[in-house]
Amino acid sequence: MIRFIESLPKHFVTACISLHRHMAMTISSISAILVTMLLMGVLLLAGGNIDAFTENVEKEVKIHVSIDSLTKDEQIEKLEKEISSFPQVKQVVFSSSEDELNALIENNGAVFSRYKDRNPMPNVFDVEVYKAEDVKMIAKKIESLDGIEKADYGGASIENLISVFEIVRNGAMAVIAALGVLTLFLITHTIRMSIYTRMNEISIMRNVGAENWYIRMPFVFEGMMIGFIGSMIPAAICIAAYSSIFQMLNGYFVSDMFVLKPVAFAYGIGGILLLAGTLVGMFGSFLAASKYLRWRR
Repeated sequence: MIRFIESLPKHFVTACISLHRHMAMTISSISAILVTMLLMGVLLLAGGNIDAFTENVEKEVKIHVSIDSLTKDEQIEKLEKEISSFPQVKQVVFSSSEDELNALIENNGAVFSRYKDRNPMPNVFDVEVYKAEDVKMIAKKIESLDGIEKADYGGASIENLISVFEIVRNGAMAVIAALGVLTLFLITHTIRMSIYTRMNEISIMRNVGAENWYIRMPFVFEGMMIGFIGSMIPAAICIAAYSSIFQMLNGYFVSDMFVLKPVAFAYGIGGILLLAGTLVGMFGSFLAASKYLRWRR
């Protein structure tokens, strides 16, 4: 172990010399990784915000239950208790017809004030569920109860919106996985070319008794440096671009229902890109070196 640690600086210098010696190949690999990592960063930022959008939409999904005008107060209390007893229901809030009319006047202007003497608004329950996928089922269940006129929750439009978010998010994750594989391939190919150009040197090292791990380490460092350098610019671009977009949109996308993740999220993505680039570089170079340096003493 001590010998391994002591040899690391030498392997690092050897890797730097090799990268400089094959500058054209190094720049080509870093450029290709830069593009893939930039796409990966954009997709990670988009995917994270889509997750946040989905959570916000699910939180906003409530069932608006209109109570029949002939339903008495005692029955309303029983209905509230019965609906609250459903395991999928998180909260039930009662709002009287007077409260509903006042809210209508407050939100839409005094033009509705003329209805105060003959209030057309029903008593309602606002029902919140734990999971958005249970809304449709609970709405039907509530609507079947005696004393309930109807139960609205936004219907197919909400379900379609959540479905679209899930499709986009899953698609982004699939593309990210593909980009990771592509990055691994690019680094493996670069290290393989580096090994071919140094075959004579490697043969000499093996003949004088160098162990396989000693021969392999410079290539591992090369892969790590290529991955790290190729991730630095995408990380910086993602952080700078997201910060600008966040400030320009004041933290919202289209409406206050779609709240963007804070700028700290972009810094986290930048760190993930750097770590992913370095680890993929290390893994890819290790695979290449292990495959093309299979010598037995």
